[in-house]
Amino acid sequence: MTAPLRWRVATTAVAALSLAAAAQAQDIDATLGASSALLVRGVALGNGKPVLQAGVSADAADGWIAGLGIATLRPSADEGWTTQLHARAGHAFRLDDDWSAQLAATHYAYPFDDYLRAFERDEFGATVAWRDRVFGSVTALRQAHVSPAGHRSGWAADLVLREPLGRLGPVSLALAAGLGHQDLQRRAGFSYDYGHLGVSGRVGALQFELARVASDRRARERFGPAADARWVGSFTVGF
Repeated sequence: MTAPLRWRVATTAVAALSLAAAAQAQDIDATLGASSALLVRGVALGNGKPVLQAGVSADAADGWIAGLGIATLRPSADEGWTTQLHARAGHAFRLDDDWSAQLAATHYAYPFDDYLRAFERDEFGATVAWRDRVFGSVTALRQAHVSPAGHRSGWAADLVLREPLGRLGPVSLALAAGLGHQDLQRRAGFSYDYGHLGVSGRVGALQFELARVASDRRARERFGPAADARWVGSFTVGF
């Protein structure tokens, strides 16, 4: 099976799983939101400018989950707006009263931009969570296109901590911090670390977050200003 054919098969499989989970969904939720920048593992996409986002997710009674999302972004100051699409399918497990786990596959696509199409990828992740406060994940990464080094794979690991801070009037606040590592040695000959520290809040269906995001020197050398430390603010409204 050729690489392009394998890629189409994987993409079709994720979409099919998403539709299957949606068909037997117990809960379906939709969100609309905006963010001051679209970041992926500490690196800004779309010229680091504000983005609009929308998504729909479905949870089935037997643990299957699925989601579809869209985000607007601008590759550079000289180019117009384009679109990132993603489809996600997976399964959630309740291990006991405190522990849960999730396995998921996600496909990211840029169907309307020839330059960004080179960044299309699949991610296959495993996450373990404790009391909705501690989250550890490992993700296998596979790019759509082979790098000059002849590889397309990599991996990432993340640890995220969330500590509720109580209520301030009608707002439920929480402190969030995370550290991550992305290994691109096979694909691009380097790896780097990234992290964030911030606060999130929720008022009914409205959720907002403000965080400081930073990456290490290796990321800044490779990605330039896209990896500079920055404040990122976002909000979403659920339906």
